Amino acid sequence: MSAHLRDRLITYGVVLALIFCLTARPVLNAADPSSNATGKARSTAEELFYYAGDLSRSLHDRPSDERSLSDYRRALDAYAQVIRLNTNNFYSAESLTHRAELLREMADAAGDSELYQQAIEAYRQIINNHPHSAFVGDAFINIAHICEENLQDLEGAASAYRELIEYFPTSVMAREANAVLARFEAQLRKRPVDVVVGGNVAGVDTSAFKAQLTNVRNFGGTDYARVVLDLSDAVSHSERREGNRISIRLTGAAVVRSLYGRRFIVGDNCLLKRITVAQTEASWVQIDIQVGSLGDYSLFKLSEPERLILDVHSVAEAAEARAREAAANAREAAANAGSSVARSEAKDARRQVTTKSGGQPLYSLPEIEPVLPANPAAGPLENKSAGPAAAEAETLASKVDARIAESPIKHIVIDPGHGGHDTGTISANGMREKDLVLDVGRRLRAYIKKTYPEVEVILTRDSDRFIALEERTAIANSHHADLFISIHANASPSRVASGVETFFVSPDRVKPEEASLAASENNTGVEKTAEKTPADKPEPIYASVTVGNRVTQSRELARYIQSGLVRGIGAASPRTAMNRGVKHAAFAVLLGASMPSVLAEVSFLSNTRDEALLQTTEFRERIAASLFAGLNAYLKRNRPPEPKAH
Repeated sequence: MSAHLRDRLITYGVVLALIFCLTARPVLNAADPSSNATGKARSTAEELFYYAGDLSRSLHDRPSDERSLSDYRRALDAYAQVIRLNTNNFYSAESLTHRAELLREMADAAGDSELYQQAIEAYRQIINNHPHSAFVGDAFINIAHICEENLQDLEGAASAYRELIEYFPTSVMAREANAVLARFEAQLRKRPVDVVVGGNVAGVDTSAFKAQLTNVRNFGGTDYARVVLDLSDAVSHSERREGNRISIRLTGAAVVRSLYGRRFIVGDNCLLKRITVAQTEASWVQIDIQVGSLGDYSLFKLSEPERLILDVHSVAEAAEARAREAAANAREAAANAGSSVARSEAKDARRQVTTKSGGQPLYSLPEIEPVLPANPAAGPLENKSAGPAAAEAETLASKVDARIAESPIKHIVIDPGHGGHDTGTISANGMREKDLVLDVGRRLRAYIKKTYPEVEVILTRDSDRFIALEERTAIANSHHADLFISIHANASPSRVASGVETFFVSPDRVKPEEASLAASENNTGVEKTAEKTPADKPEPIYASVTVGNRVTQSRELARYIQSGLVRGIGAASPRTAMNRGVKHAAFAVLLGASMPSVLAEVSFLSNTRDEALLQTTEFRERIAASLFAGLNAYLKRNRPPEPKAH
C-alpha cells in the first residue's frame, strides 16, 4: 500500500470518527441526512408527503369556519401514509410534526382534550422514533405548551421541560426551560395535594357513557374565576352552593381516562382555591369548586362543542358590581331627565386633523346623536333638570361609591376576533379577518389612549395567537373591565351583501337567524357535525340567564357604536356603511360578561368592493375612528355631571 493511499485512508477514518462522535447523541435542530436532495425521481412516500402538504395548504387557504372534520382527516391520513411507508427518514419526522400541528388546531377549534392527547402522542413519536431529527426540540416545547396552555396540566408541562433539559443540557432552549421550570416548581410546592381527579371506581364502565368529561379549564384572578367543563356530548346537570363551595353533578356521565390523576393549575392569590372531580358508583360525576369568598355565580351551557361554564365573583367584587350598576342607572336616569329634544346636526367626517396615530392621520369624528330610551309611550323628553326624576337620580348617584361615580369608565377591553389558526373569514384575494380586526383594534386603542389617557385599554390579543372564546370573556371580567368591545368582519354567500351591524346579548330574545349567526361565531373552527345535513344538525344551546350582564347598558353602547360606524364609514362609502341595525344574539364571547359588552361587524370581507377599501390603511383608520366616535359619545353621555357653581 502506498504512503499516499495510507494517508488518505487515515484522513477518511478521522472524518468518520468525528461524524460518529457528533451524531452519537441528539443534536438540536440538526436535520436527518435523508433530507438531502438526491436528484432522483420522487418515491411513493415523497409523492404522498407533497400531496399531504397540498391538502394542508388548501385547508388553511379557507376560512376556519369552512374547514370540516373530513378536510382535516384527509390531510392527517395522507401524513399517516408517509409515516407508515417511511419509519426512519426525514419525511416521516416532518409528517409527524404536521400531524401534531393539525391535531392541535382541531383540538383548539373543537375544545376536545382527546385531540390534544393525540397531538402529544404524535410529538412523542418524533422523540422516540427520530431522536436525531431537527424536530425533537420543538416537540418537547410543544408538548409543554399544550400541557400548560390547553390542558392546564402543570406537572405534564414541567415533565416535558425536564426531559428537554436532559436531552439538550447545553442548549439555549435548556436555559430557557430551566427558568420556566423554576416557576413551575414553585407553584407545585404551593399547590394543595387534593387538587386531583379521582380514578375509575370498581363496577363503573366509563366506555359505556356517551357523555364524558374531557377537560377542566379555569381562568381568572383575585376576585373572579371562570371554570369551563368540556364535555364530549350533552349531559344533564345540577348544582348547589354550600358556603364558599359550588358542587356540580353530571348525571349519566363519566370522566375520560386521560384525566385520571390530573392536578389542575390554580394560580397564586386566585379566588379559585381547589377543584376536585370524582367518578361515583351511581353513574354520575361530581365537580366541587372551592373559592376564597363566594359572592355571586352563574352557570350556563354552550354547544358545538358541549361545555358548561361557571362564572364566580367574590363578595367584594359582587358588591362593587352592584355599586357600579347603581351608579350607571343613576347617571342614565339623570341624563334622560336632562336631555333636550333638539339635536345637533352631524359634522362632515371627511375632514382630517393634524393629529397622528401610528404615523397615520386621525379622522375628525362625526357628531353622534344622543341615544334616548326606546319608549314611545313616554313621549318626547323635556329639559327639566330640576324635576323630581332628576333630583331622585342625583340623590342616588351621590350615595354610591365616590370613586366609581367620579370616574365611571376606567378599564376598556378590546377583543380582536379570531387569531392563530382561527383565521375567521378569508376574502377572495386572501385578506384574513384575524389580521384586519387586530389592526383595527390597535388603532382604536390609540384613539382611546389619546383622548382618555387615564383609561386602561387592554387587548385580549395583541399578536396573531389563538385565544379560546371563554378566555376572552374571562380576561374582561378579571380586569374589571367597564366596557367590552369585540371586533369582527362579516361574510355572506351573496357577494353584494354589505353594511355594518352591532350585537349585544339579550337572553331569551334571540331570533332564529341571529342564533344561526351566533353559532357560526361561537364555533371557532372545525364543525363537529360537518358530515350531518342541516336538518340533522342540533341547534346550539345558549344561556337562558346571564347573571351580571348589563343588557340595558349593552344595548345603549351598541346603538352608539352602530351610529358611529354608519356615520363615520358612510362619509367615505355610504354603501359599505349601510345600516344593518343593532341586534341581540347569543355570541359566546359576550356571555357571562359582567360589564356592558358588544360585538361589532365592521364590514363584509365577502364583498369585493368593500375588500378593496379594507386593503387601504386610510379606510382601516376610518373604521377605528368611527368605532371611537360611537364609544366617545357613549363615554360623554355616561360621565358624571359637572358640579354646579354656587
